[in-house]
Amino acid sequence: MRRECKNSFNKTFYVVEHSQELDIVDTLWYGYASPTDLRQAMEAGLEVLEQTNCAYKLNDNTQFTGPWKEAVKWLEKEWLPRAMKAGLCCLAHVANADSLAEESGKAMEISLIGRKLIYRMFHSRTEALAWLKTCQVEKVCVEQ
Repeated sequence: MRRECKNSFNKTFYVVEHSQELDIVDTLWYGYASPTDLRQAMEAGLEVLEQTNCAYKLNDNTQFTGPWKEAVKWLEKEWLPRAMKAGLCCLAHVANADSLAEESGKAMEISLIGRKLIYRMFHSRTEALAWLKTCQVEKVCVEQ
């Protein structure tokens, strides 16, 4: 299952896909997105989580330039309950060091998201995938 979202400039800024092989929901963010674009993408991502009931999610922001720290409140109130109900347990956030995406990731870490989910930030997609694999092998989501 794969979904793409285009921003107000008609450019793809978000791709979400359930990888059956890795058993993760993989999200890739590109370029810039307005607050409306962000909500559209997060809704698309929720639909994939709800349809797959996948416990593991990779949120890759390494190619994203727009800020979304302000979206954390909406994420806490609307996204988090639905994501958890769909089975999400482990969330890996990947961002470049000293970027707006890293600042957003730090905001998520101290929010309800970081307290309710098993959440870690990374600067490397490879490290994030390795961590998610460890979570799967150790069955951390089964024990919750």
